[in-house]
Amino acid sequence: MSRQPGVRITLFAIGLGVWLLAMAGVRVLSWGEARSLEVYGEAPAFALTDHLERPVRSDEFRGKVVVANFVYTNCADVCPLLSFRMQALQERLRQERLLGSQVQLLSFTVDPARDTPPVLRDYAARYQADPAVWRFLTGPEDELVPLIVQGFHLGVEALPPREATPGGHEAGGAAHQPAEVMHSNRFLLIDRQWRVRAYYDGRALDAEQVVGDIRQLLR
Repeated sequence: MSRQPGVRITLFAIGLGVWLLAMAGVRVLSWGEARSLEVYGEAPAFALTDHLERPVRSDEFRGKVVVANFVYTNCADVCPLLSFRMQALQERLRQERLLGSQVQLLSFTVDPARDTPPVLRDYAARYQADPAVWRFLTGPEDELVPLIVQGFHLGVEALPPREATPGGHEAGGAAHQPAEVMHSNRFLLIDRQWRVRAYYDGRALDAEQVVGDIRQLLR
């Protein structure tokens, strides 16, 4: 999909602006005070494919609480940490007997051109993702990028490949590092009515806080 630089910058700015508005509503809670979950709006509808090549529609998650994040398999920066956080949350929710019947985990790729279902399947196995409760989603780029940016209000920007440092390469043609994708590290919490209720910093995700928020939405 071809996008003009001005459009890409505008879309990323929209995601950043919404995130800043969300963070502005966060306040410190007093001891014993229940956490108040805002309603940030309706989560977007989608029809995608998971890592086992199963069709996935947003409608099938209504009635469940969903935790979602955004990663890509070639990421050498924050994505491995985000996936480890989700893996730990999977185990914590399993201990609480909340997975599957009441809670679903979703990981959306921000690099659908490279993250085909077989690639995502290998990545999911690396993090011991239970395919019944933690699904990795991909689809056409011209559907996924607007879904993330305009639907979930998070930034995504593909960066051009970086030229490799000189040395160690055969002559003839410049070598490039794999393309990178700049994207949000946020996790989202979606309620049973398919509304976004919380944004979390994935780098410092507190599983206990997430479990507490989930239990509040399940009451």
